[in-house]
Amino acid sequence: MLIPVIVIAVIVLVGIVMKKLQKGLFEQLGASTPGTAPGAGPFSGFQQSPQESREDFVRRHWQRPGVVADGVTLVDLYDRIRALEERVAQAERRSAASPD
Repeated sequence: MLIPVIVIAVIVLVGIVMKKLQKGLFEQLGASTPGTAPGAGPFSGFQQSPQESREDFVRRHWQRPGVVADGVTLVDLYDRIRALEERVAQAERRSAASPD
């Protein structure tokens, strides 16, 4: 009865030690997570940079599962909004050009 408890405790402790070693290694390499390249900028991964709009972020990551919720729909909505804005701008130009 004591052997399974010791085995479980050793597995948990080894997991904790490995996690800390990995975290330390990635910090030494200059990357914050395993998904980013060593020496990469802080916004090169899945984070939105301050200069980037939400639309640009969605368009950049629309194929990545779990990063953008239902990315295809969001990109489609952005396209539809852009088209609608263009139609409104054309209608405003036509109404401004036509004499009343």
